[in-house]
Amino acid sequence: MSIAKILSDLTIHTQNEDIPASSYKAAKKMMLDTFGCAFIGMKAPGIEPLLSLERELAAAGSGTVFFYGDKLALPSAAYCNAAMIHALDFDNNYPGADIHILSIVLPAAFAYAEETSRNGQDVLGAIILGVEIASRIAKQYCRLKKQHQYFLTTSLVGGWGGVAAAARMLNLTVPETVNAFGIYYAQTCGNREALLEKKLTKRIQPAIAARAALYSVLLARKGFTGPEYTFEGQAGFFRLYTQDEPPNENVFSGLGNPWGIEELTVKKFPTCGIHHANILSAVYLKKKYGFAFADIAKVEFFLKEGGKTLVSLPFSISETPQIDAQFSAPYAIALALNKGAVEINDFSEDAILKDQNTIDLAARTHEIVHFEDMKLKHYQENESGYRYTKVFLKNGEILEHKHAGHDVYWKTTEEVEQKFKKCMTVHNDYYDNITIEKIIDKMNNFETIDNINDFIHEFCKSGAMITE
Repeated sequence: MSIAKILSDLTIHTQNEDIPASSYKAAKKMMLDTFGCAFIGMKAPGIEPLLSLERELAAAGSGTVFFYGDKLALPSAAYCNAAMIHALDFDNNYPGADIHILSIVLPAAFAYAEETSRNGQDVLGAIILGVEIASRIAKQYCRLKKQHQYFLTTSLVGGWGGVAAAARMLNLTVPETVNAFGIYYAQTCGNREALLEKKLTKRIQPAIAARAALYSVLLARKGFTGPEYTFEGQAGFFRLYTQDEPPNENVFSGLGNPWGIEELTVKKFPTCGIHHANILSAVYLKKKYGFAFADIAKVEFFLKEGGKTLVSLPFSISETPQIDAQFSAPYAIALALNKGAVEINDFSEDAILKDQNTIDLAARTHEIVHFEDMKLKHYQENESGYRYTKVFLKNGEILEHKHAGHDVYWKTTEEVEQKFKKCMTVHNDYYDNITIEKIIDKMNNFETIDNINDFIHEFCKSGAMITE
C-alpha cells in the first residue's frame, strides 16, 4: 500500500473516539497557545500589507480572518490566519524536526469547520490528525539526515498536515485524500533564504503552505487527480528532498504512540528556539547576582551549533528590527541580562529601537564556537552538549551558567494560559480580562461547542475594533 494511501486511511477512518483523552487535552492547550500567537501577530510588520492585498485580490467567501473579521475565500482566509500565527515565531514547534505545524493545520481545520458548521469535537479531531500526519512525515524526513540544511521543513512538510485536517473536515474519501496529498506535493516549497536575510517573506511561508493545502483539497473534491506515490515514487518527496531511499511504508501505519499533538512544545520567548536555553541562563545570572547593565564588560555564549549560524552572528539592525532581534542570540541574551526577563513587548520595533542599553550590550555579546575555548570553571569536557552563558563584569568577576537545553518550554495548561493572557493584552483595549477568561474557558471545554461558527463569531471576529 502506498504511503499516501496509509496516511489518507488514517486521516479519514480514525474515529474521534479512537483518539485518547490526553491528545484532546493537548490539542486544546496547543490551540489556546496558537490563538494567542495569532493575536500578537495580527499587527506585526508585514501583516497589514498582506491582508490589504488579499482584500484586493481574493474572492469573498465564508472564511473568517481572525480578529479582523474579513470574510474571504477559504484558501485566502487560511493564508492570512497562518501568517498571523507565525509572524513572531512564537508559535509551537515539533521537537527534532524544527517544524511549526499548527500555523498550517489550525487555519486549515478552522476554515472548513466554519464552512460546514462542525462541532468542537470534530475540529479537535481534525487538528490532532493533521498534526499526526505532518509529524510522521517530518520525523521520517529528518531521520534520513541527507536533506539540504536550507530547506524549510515547516512549509515542506506542514502542508500535508493542512491537507489532512481539511480533508477530514470535508469528509473526503480516501482516494480523494490521496489525490489531495499528490496535488499538494506539486506545490511544496520552502527555503531559508528569507530567514538568512531576515526578510518578511519568512513569515508567510507557512501561510503559502496553508493556502496550497486548502486549494489541493478543494481541487481533489472536484475529481482532480494527483500522484499516488507522492512520498516514495521515483520523483517522490523522500527521494527528491533527501536524495535517499524512502522509509518503509509500515512506519506510517497504526494509531499514535505517542500522538504527535502531545509532543508539540510551547515557546516561552518570541525568538528562535535555538538560544532559549541561553536566555534562561542569562535570566538566572541576572536574578542571582543582581548586576546592572553598566557593570558588564562583555558576554560569551556557547550554542553547540558549530558556530556562525544565523542566530549567533553579531547583532545589527536592518529595515526590520523586529526580525533582527528575534533571530539574534546576542540580542536576546543581552536583553535578558539587561532587564532580567524577556517579554513579548520587548520585541516590538519601537521597544527595540529605544532600548539602546540592550543594543550596546549585544555588541559586546559573542559566540564561542568551541567548548574548550569557554574556559569554564568546574565543568567537564563531556558537558559540551550544554548551552553556556558567561558574563564578564568590569570588576574582574566572571559569572557563568550552564543549561542542558531541556525544559525550555511551557508545559502545563496553567502555564500556557498565563502566556495566552499576556498575548491577549499586547494590543490594548481589544479584550478585557473577563472576555479573556471566557475565551480560556471555551478553549478548555472546546469539545462541548455545537457549532464552531458560534465560537468564531463571539471571540474571533472583532473587525469593527481592529480597523478603527
